[in-house]
Amino acid sequence: MGLSLDEIKRYSRQLVLPDFGSREQNRLKNAKVAVTGAGGLGCPVSTNLTLAGVGEIVLFDMDEVDLTNLNRQFLYTPADVGKKKAELAAKRLSDLNPEINVSAVTEMITYDNAFDLLKGFDAVVDGTDNFPVRYAVNDACAVNKVPLFHGAVLMFEGRAISIIPGETACFRCIFPEAPPAGMVPTCREAGVFGSMTALIGSIQASEATRYLAGMDIGLKNTLLVINADTMDFQKINIHKREDCTACGREFIPKPVGGTVCADRIEG
Repeated sequence: MGLSLDEIKRYSRQLVLPDFGSREQNRLKNAKVAVTGAGGLGCPVSTNLTLAGVGEIVLFDMDEVDLTNLNRQFLYTPADVGKKKAELAAKRLSDLNPEINVSAVTEMITYDNAFDLLKGFDAVVDGTDNFPVRYAVNDACAVNKVPLFHGAVLMFEGRAISIIPGETACFRCIFPEAPPAGMVPTCREAGVFGSMTALIGSIQASEATRYLAGMDIGLKNTLLVINADTMDFQKINIHKREDCTACGREFIPKPVGGTVCADRIEG
């Protein structure tokens, strides 16, 4: 299916970019992406994917809007407190770009259902806020061979990495085990610098958009760490582990217990 005249006008500023034309825009139009988390990272991720013209976006989030979310989660207002994030975000994103389809899933992602919920997507962009879901999403993407674009924020630090199954290291290659409960402070305890979520979420969306359009991406086997205190940007080379239980020689299910906030993950 080609681009309509309205779509050509809407996306004209990216259609004139070098190496980005109607073929790349059509790839975005035909893509289906899951965004796990509609919070601090999910807001900029889903907004950028919507504006770029990704044809189908599914938002996964069971949480309701809280007043403490509003220093960074810009898709919501004080009047939204107590309402489902995913449903509100889907409506507002649909208003931003009626050319695409945005839907909400308020079912909680668990290790038992993640493999089915995240099947059939062209990419997953993750901004969840707890260890059990983080590892469930990673393992599901590894098994389903779905590219995963990871982002994380805690306090003034953020990180991002692009995971391509069969080609790059996965999240478990870097962090085989979740830390013991209580070792890492939660985002509620340690705080979140609001603009860092926008920065990391935009990087995740940029990598995902380029991948879906068929363009090269920069964070394969590379963990980007950003420190907002010093504005240092550090790239750390990582390697795929053959003994990884998610993407190695043999898949071994390893659900993570507990409900604490994930390491440096803002959701």
